[in-house]
Amino acid sequence: MQDAASPLRGNLKSAVAEIIALRILDGSYPPGSTLPTEAGLLADLGVSRTCLREALQTLVGKGLISSRPKHGTSVRPEVDWNFLDGQMLAWRAKVVPQTQILAELVGIRDLVEPEAAALAARHADDEAIAAMREALDAMGAANGVRNPDTQNADVRFHRLMLAASRNALLSGLGACIENALRASISITSDPRVSDPIALDQHRLVLDAIAAHDPEAARREMVKLMSMTRNILKTAKALPDA
Repeated sequence: MQDAASPLRGNLKSAVAEIIALRILDGSYPPGSTLPTEAGLLADLGVSRTCLREALQTLVGKGLISSRPKHGTSVRPEVDWNFLDGQMLAWRAKVVPQTQILAELVGIRDLVEPEAAALAARHADDEAIAAMREALDAMGAANGVRNPDTQNADVRFHRLMLAASRNALLSGLGACIENALRASISITSDPRVSDPIALDQHRLVLDAIAAHDPEAARREMVKLMSMTRNILKTAKALPDA
């Protein structure tokens, strides 16, 4: 169970929400169970009633819990949990093995990004293409060596591509894609792992989008994802199967 005595840093409501969420995600409060009473949680966490209620409302919004008069607050079935929410992604990363999290995130990228690239090739305007090209140039500013600026540019390139699809729901997956990218980068930035930024392959994706060639954009993004997956397998961050 998450240690309730640990310092509640930053926003207190968010910190309380995280403590309770981690207890749900690690099985301390399993689906179908009822949370401790408000009085019990207040004594446990040492916060105000207003803070606790706001934190619980945050968890309601993530699909983790529901409250019913005279029945208390219960943990909802996993099928109701909003796993793609940015905070949920971050919370799960604290209680689920890294290899599992990364495999899930890369799997989402495999499904989403090739089609997003194809849609971007159909719908991207000059402004969107220019923004992606600017991000690509920033990725190459350090001659292929990763640093915080090139990492942020890498994330920006992919999020801009999602936005260029002109599909609001795909663009809304940006938080998931960003988590996948940052998790990948944290592993492949290890000096023991050979990880070129793959500028040339990113450029081929962008060239296909700029040429408004959906099939080429999809094909080049599939190649880029294959490169990413192979690097992560080499780093033992993904299973071989």
